[in-house]
Amino acid sequence: MVSKQSLSAVPEGAEEIRLKLPHLELAALAWGDPEGKPLLALHGWLDNAMTFVKLAPALAAAGYRVVALDFAGHGFSAWRPAGQTYLLLDNCFDVQAAAMALGWKSFTLIGHSMGAGVASLLAGAHPSVVEKLLLIDGIGTLTTADKDAASQLSQAMARWIGHQKRSRNQDDKDAVSAFSGKIYPSIDLAAKARMLGVGAVDYPAALQLCQRALQAVDPSDAATGWFWRSDSRLRHPSPFRLTEAQNLSFMTAIKAPTLYLEADQGLMVKRPEIATRLQAIENAQKLSLTGGHHLHLEETSCEAVTAEVIQFLS
Repeated sequence: MVSKQSLSAVPEGAEEIRLKLPHLELAALAWGDPEGKPLLALHGWLDNAMTFVKLAPALAAAGYRVVALDFAGHGFSAWRPAGQTYLLLDNCFDVQAAAMALGWKSFTLIGHSMGAGVASLLAGAHPSVVEKLLLIDGIGTLTTADKDAASQLSQAMARWIGHQKRSRNQDDKDAVSAFSGKIYPSIDLAAKARMLGVGAVDYPAALQLCQRALQAVDPSDAATGWFWRSDSRLRHPSPFRLTEAQNLSFMTAIKAPTLYLEADQGLMVKRPEIATRLQAIENAQKLSLTGGHHLHLEETSCEAVTAEVIQFLS
């Protein structure tokens, strides 16, 4: 049971591991026997490894070694170097580097939301390493039409320039000033704010995500308040997005058996490109389940999701 007064970044039954990649360090939560079947789990934008706290124990009981990453800039993972932007495609290299650091030549891949986008790109770009692919309310990436490519980069550069100017006047060691967000008086209020974010969640799910998403202004005094520990650059416009045709190129290249779980109250419903992408995958099936965007984490839907995932993997 998580607390409203203090944080527990490592849930019961899990362990935290650190993966030293050639270019940065990623934090992760791990469940199950280290000799179990390899499985990497990828979270959504501005979430963290705690998003799999309901699903991972069941996967571990089914014989998997589950490693849920904190993407770069999220949770307890390192931020990308100053002056660098966050590109979705870079996460594909991070995930592959994480697998190599773990000594895994192939693995099952589960992704939620943005993590599902990364998982589907990696499965298409490097199909020989992905044994099975499971996508939760996400597939492929946000797109930019050919005609809008210059405008997309222009927006990103404008935000980047503003960030660089502000950074010159800040102390790099001051985590609060490096983050442009709000200070919350309590974990409870931060969780309630997270309920209303992109991909709205119920309170217990929001509180779970907060365990690896918040940082105390003064670690020795919780009364000083809490702020989101993720890199504020994650909120900048992406300088580059794939086109829809490029998305389909990745989907066509996926060879792994694929299960796509869509939430009937999620973010992917009534988006025609999702159906087209799914049809492009050679060996894919779709299941629509009752729930919101975080259906794998929320109490009312996580059991049904877990049952379908275990059935697919077995």
